[in-house]
Amino acid sequence: MKKSIYFLVLLLNSTLIFGQCFPDRHSTTWFDGWLSCETKVNPNTLRGDSHWISYDFGVPYLLNELKIWNVNDPDLLLDGAEKVMIDYSLDGEKWTEFGEVTFPKAPGIPTYEGDLVANLAGIKARFLLFTVISNYGGECTGFAEMRVAADSATTENEDICIIADVFPNPFANEFTVLLEKKCLGEVYMAVEDVTGRTVIEEQVIKVNEPKLINAQFLQAGVYFVCIRNGEIKERIKVVKN
Repeated sequence: MKKSIYFLVLLLNSTLIFGQCFPDRHSTTWFDGWLSCETKVNPNTLRGDSHWISYDFGVPYLLNELKIWNVNDPDLLLDGAEKVMIDYSLDGEKWTEFGEVTFPKAPGIPTYEGDLVANLAGIKARFLLFTVISNYGGECTGFAEMRVAADSATTENEDICIIADVFPNPFANEFTVLLEKKCLGEVYMAVEDVTGRTVIEEQVIKVNEPKLINAQFLQAGVYFVCIRNGEIKERIKVVKN
């Protein structure tokens, strides 16, 4: 069964894209995206200290068409990534090189709908790693959004360890986490902001026992409910109005 995986990485809180009539269009605000101004140690040791971002899909998928929205702020178009090396992995430790891909420069207009940059040809991966080799001349580098089409890598006989739902989404002051299925052992839930900082500490959740989360103290924006069952992890994006 074919489905799409959507990942949107934001540096600062924004609700602009959620109200758009054209879901493929990207705003021209600088904070709608991932931007790196300092290099850091790369998960793939072959890449050294570099500008990079890694995605964890939770379980392996067969990945296909890759679409990218580059930095679309008219004042920061030079920061957009140009040459990008893509690596993939099943465990986040052993990496396989897919190859170098070119990300077209964004036009800096609100009707920008991104570009198909590669067909990953059904590679099986849980992790995707993007390492920026060059940009269009700016001081920082990054891109706004990544979307990849994927097929399930599991067979009918294989089990899915974590099935969970979060509602309502978007939410106002609180939301509920419902764990419908798990593997063996305890399941833990925490909430992170878009920078990866834990804003609600990890706590145990149980199957079919709705967990009400008080998030009244959080600012409006995008967050991730992180569910962990042993080595299996799931991240669910939620939005606070």
